[in-house]
Amino acid sequence: MTKIATYTRQENFGLITLDDGKANAFSFEMIKQVNDALDEAEKDGLVLVLTGRDGKFCAGFDLDTMKAGGDGKDRLMKEGFALSYRLMNWATPVLLASTGHALAYGAILLLSCDYRIAEDTNAKLGLNEIAIGVTMPAYGIDLVRDRLALPHQIPALACSVLYSPKEAVNAGYLDKVVAEGTLMEEAAKLAGMLSQIDMTAHAQAKRDLRRAFLDTHKALGA
Repeated sequence: MTKIATYTRQENFGLITLDDGKANAFSFEMIKQVNDALDEAEKDGLVLVLTGRDGKFCAGFDLDTMKAGGDGKDRLMKEGFALSYRLMNWATPVLLASTGHALAYGAILLLSCDYRIAEDTNAKLGLNEIAIGVTMPAYGIDLVRDRLALPHQIPALACSVLYSPKEAVNAGYLDKVVAEGTLMEEAAKLAGMLSQIDMTAHAQAKRDLRRAFLDTHKALGA
């Protein structure tokens, strides 16, 4: 099977890179490989950095599965949300370095990570599910409530408004926009800073802040 999610241990962080050679759509195989990579990362216990391929972070769920509907679509969304929940409950800081467009499930992943950065480019970020006729399940609704700024929740979710990286900071999809061509350099610097904090205290604070959300959706973490 082609490797489309790769874990590598860096000096002071673990790096998961998504690259399916296309748009990094999340299929069952992509979800499996990311979970396998997380299993490796968990053993190291380092700050985690998640990134994509040049120009594309993630275009959403696998389109063929979503179009087919039925049990396959439901299963794909459930497994995708379970992966999001795993990231929300991760014991160490999770930094997402978005390499380009982050749409639909790509935006869900932005909302699932602790600190999110992207380059100042013409990339589009956002939840376009409603625009394409996909009803957002309760997990996604609660994630939007938990992570997006209140004034942006209706435009971002119910109206499928897409954002530039700079606009995405105010909305709550991103925490910082960096100069073009510096993404991984900045990610490494931030990971180095985050590696200096007390990980036990970090995990406790993060989980306390997210307690209501994590408790509501704990079945996904089982």
